[in-house]
Amino acid sequence: MEKEIVGLLAVLLCCVIVASCQKKGQEETTASSESKTETETSEEDDGISEGDHILFGTYPQSAMSGTDTFETEPIEWRVLEIRDGKALIMSEYLLDVTMYYYDMADITWEKSSIRKWLNEKFYDAAFSDSEKSLIQTATIKNDDNPLYGTPGGNDTEDKVFCLSLEEAQLYFTGTEDRMSALTDYAVSRGASVNEENKPENGMKTGWWWLRTPASSANRAAEVDCFGNIDTVKNADGVDGCLVFSEGICVRPVVWITLTDSIEEVKP
Repeated sequence: MEKEIVGLLAVLLCCVIVASCQKKGQEETTASSESKTETETSEEDDGISEGDHILFGTYPQSAMSGTDTFETEPIEWRVLEIRDGKALIMSEYLLDVTMYYYDMADITWEKSSIRKWLNEKFYDAAFSDSEKSLIQTATIKNDDNPLYGTPGGNDTEDKVFCLSLEEAQLYFTGTEDRMSALTDYAVSRGASVNEENKPENGMKTGWWWLRTPASSANRAAEVDCFGNIDTVKNADGVDGCLVFSEGICVRPVVWITLTDSIEEVKP
């Protein structure tokens, strides 16, 4: 009789433990679902997704008919990544021309004149005070060239920057996706133009800088007018462009905080 009572108590205790575990599991599942719903709602509030195009800041772009002046227009950006309410965005068009460095020298992104130009002249020209308040200062990884081992230098803190070689591979589906058209203003500033290669909009394509060094420290990687990343040795055994090369454009990149004020470009 005593053994039966002990056995019954053991069964009851087991049932209580199982019920408790089931309840705990249900509570955890519910909490997880609520958290996911809140996250999804938060993402839906701003209505911006990766791959969308938005307007942010202004810059001279289209030539005014019959004049040598240019319309200052909203800058169109492609959303490359969204993380924690912030978006990594890149200009859709080639906005301007600048050298990677103003002289023939061994140089890294940290010391480049293009970095200084982006974070000072372009930053002040393109963004209002309210827009600047949305731009994040990002820690930029400057890795060595993956093919040649050319040193990338120190990491930097930047508001505006160029993509790295690896990022240009990561965020685009292929060469056609990486092709970028020139604004009239960029052409007027001396951008190299491919007269034959035109996207669907009829605009001509150009070349744009990456921040990664190329086959040597006096060369930087870039994307050509056909969307190819210059990562293969040419007949002369080098790749990339000399840092003081002219005619190569910039596609600025920034991290911004997403707000309801951000205007999406509808297809």
